[in-house]
Amino acid sequence: MKTRVNRRTFLKTSAGAAATFGALTRARSANANGRLLIVDNGEAAAVVVTAGNPRPVAEYAAMELAGHVEKISGVRLPVAREPEIPEGYATRLFIGMTNAAHEMGIDADALKPEEFVMRSAGSDLYIVGAEDDANPLNPRNSKCGTLFGVYELLEQFGVRWLWPGELGTFTPSADTLVIDAVDESIAPRLAFREIAWGRLRSAAIQQDEPSLSEAEEILGFSRNGLVRYGHDLQDYLRRHRMGGMDRKPPTAHRFSGWWEEYGEEHPEWFMMHEDGTRGRPEGWSARHMPICVSNPALHQHLVDELWDGQRPIRLGEVDAKYVCQCEACRAWDGPQDESPPWFAAGFWEPTMASDRYARFWKTIQAMAEARNPGTLVTTYMYYNYFPAPAGEITLNENIYGEFVQWGFAPGHRGEGSLRGGTRGDSPVNFFPMPEEAFEWLKQQWLGWHNTGMRIGYRPNYLHDGWVMPLVSIRQAAEFFQYAVEHGMEGARFDSLTGQWAAHGPKLYVHMRLLAKPELSVEKILDEYYEAFGPAADAVRDYFEYWEAYCIENAERFCELFLDVGMRWQRFPLKGHEAFPPESFEPAEEILERAVQAAAEDPAPEYAARVDFLRKGLEHARLAGRLAAAFDGQRDIPEDTEKFEKALEALRRLVEFRRAHEDLYISDYFYGASWREAGRWNLAPLFARL
Repeated sequence: MKTRVNRRTFLKTSAGAAATFGALTRARSANANGRLLIVDNGEAAAVVVTAGNPRPVAEYAAMELAGHVEKISGVRLPVAREPEIPEGYATRLFIGMTNAAHEMGIDADALKPEEFVMRSAGSDLYIVGAEDDANPLNPRNSKCGTLFGVYELLEQFGVRWLWPGELGTFTPSADTLVIDAVDESIAPRLAFREIAWGRLRSAAIQQDEPSLSEAEEILGFSRNGLVRYGHDLQDYLRRHRMGGMDRKPPTAHRFSGWWEEYGEEHPEWFMMHEDGTRGRPEGWSARHMPICVSNPALHQHLVDELWDGQRPIRLGEVDAKYVCQCEACRAWDGPQDESPPWFAAGFWEPTMASDRYARFWKTIQAMAEARNPGTLVTTYMYYNYFPAPAGEITLNENIYGEFVQWGFAPGHRGEGSLRGGTRGDSPVNFFPMPEEAFEWLKQQWLGWHNTGMRIGYRPNYLHDGWVMPLVSIRQAAEFFQYAVEHGMEGARFDSLTGQWAAHGPKLYVHMRLLAKPELSVEKILDEYYEAFGPAADAVRDYFEYWEAYCIENAERFCELFLDVGMRWQRFPLKGHEAFPPESFEPAEEILERAVQAAAEDPAPEYAARVDFLRKGLEHARLAGRLAAAFDGQRDIPEDTEKFEKALEALRRLVEFRRAHEDLYISDYFYGASWREAGRWNLAPLFARL
């Protein structure tokens, strides 16, 4: 059996070293060094103890602890309730708020949300957090510290959750487990942590019978496969301590739909266009009419008529890139940069409006403050009000904004180049990005932070890449840690597309940084690659090849999508050009080295994980062939050679996905079929399958 010395206060000993503690396996006592024996030479040396009537979080935490220890050692620890603790075990592991924990002076109700105490005393270990009767897997349930304490312990044993499911759970082998004496309390550094997966959660977890489109039925998971994936993903995200969402300040696109409600009676509350008119032009969505932020009557309506005097006031603008051009609003603007950087020039078209929106938020907050001191106003920094204010403006801690990394490149409509001024997604939206854009991005965060407002992070870039191996790790991680160091309260990413084989270490790094932003990126990557055993170096080379490829092609990717709009939504249209067949050849050679290295170890899991990556690459190839058949078009004329080529590519992709759906190489539901159906007219092909 392999053993591994842990990095902190918890460790595993070899069978030989464990002989020192052999006499303790049948008696409740700690050794002279205060260590607690959990598994001794392949036998259970500890019992897991819950309260007589445990709350759901403690019951679930005990199950997680016993199950993972069994994976490590092959030994299933007994789980007992407090009144019925069996004799003959060296150690008692008290999980949750037990009578014994109360007698130790541990007050769970005094702990912060998601905080836990981990304390050893004699031969006992206590892991305790606040508890209630809510679902322990719900990210809005912050009374989950007991569960987070168990995950902390398992991490110290060397357990790693690389991706959802059994194969993605890495557990080192050890026939003896020992815990050093410990006394600490830990709470997550970030108040809230989420990579959104609401659409999948709704379909897989919250519906007894998922409602699926034809494309989702054919190109996605089977119905049973979708439910299995959803539940395994839910477990995986909680193991990475996703949560705190009950404490996240509420935000929304508050003014969406206002035109339908108020537009006829109060058109002056809405934006003036550059031609001096107000109203909804033909073709504009009624839900996406921005407001006239300087209008005093609108301010009064917000505070006096719509606000209950208690709840936070949400001021997020509509989800559209337009701002009012009236004289009063423009008078609120700060100085305009006449030569903005090429990669961000879209934020100045036609006006960079951050100063006016900051003044709007401050005005509303001051009005609410007079009625109820301490009232919170929430908003977004987005589109033309994303750059930091250009003028001198001071906000306060009662204004909370979310930094939405999104915008457009400069913009006449038509052909051109990214640097030359064609409308499309800006390089500042996505990682990796040019170094000058990266430095500019950090300065925008810092500028908003320096106003004195509170800030959360709400980026969109994880949407990017479809099923292709778009790997961007270090730059994204560096910015995340920079934001944490400069005031980030929490982060909610939009969205988890679940390309576990294609984007593996990128997703793992994000999970780990959300839970523990102080970790070094290289340490996190070491954790990931270690799970591939003797193939670790080759797997590292594989993902470093793709990251280097993506850095080299960062601007080309943006250029590709200039004529098709939002890149993340339309990646299937150009994915075959972003990742042409020749780009796969070096990657396949590296993976072949990984296959050979993994074969040197008798443990089958290493070879299985390498095969997981190979299937992810094959999946990208097959999807790329379907994209190439459509060649940027939504429709393919029937009775053509292209149609037959697309039909064959579709058949092979469908067969592959269904044959490998239990591996979770990809989220076939949200990350694949939903996007594909939105870009291609697949109905004629489905009719011929």
